[in-house]
Amino acid sequence: MSKSMWRKRRKTLLKIAEFSAGNIVIGGVPKPGAEIPSHIALIATDMVMCAMIYEEYFSENISEHSILEILGKAGILLAVAGGGGYAIAKSASGLIAEVTNFFGPIGWIASGMLAAGGTALLGLLWMAIVDWAYHKQVTLKDAALAISRKHHIERSIP
Repeated sequence: MSKSMWRKRRKTLLKIAEFSAGNIVIGGVPKPGAEIPSHIALIATDMVMCAMIYEEYFSENISEHSILEILGKAGILLAVAGGGGYAIAKSASGLIAEVTNFFGPIGWIASGMLAAGGTALLGLLWMAIVDWAYHKQVTLKDAALAISRKHHIERSIP
């Protein structure tokens, strides 16, 4: 493996860690009555993270719409109404955060970890698609479909 691929992967993993750590702070700080909107706002930071990962590999910009479309093709999120399924999941995280506010610091930590975990998982899955596309020199759509087919085949083998 070339040094540039390892450098891209290292930088990308650090970006994912940075965004996830930021979500611990944003998701963990109690915001009674404003948890759902703040978690929905985290969608924007997740999209920025995905765009930065793509830019690290391909040195060009990608739109939020394209990111959601690729993730939907990979079966990673339900891309209903431009990512509505993803927005619903973030809203649910916000609702959970509202409830955990009543548990004090333990609840706040749990809420932050939930937000960070979702971002980390999304970042790692997006990185896998982008890395595959870059390494195999295929489009993101082809990489997403190849990864989802491979996962589907592996899951169906007893």
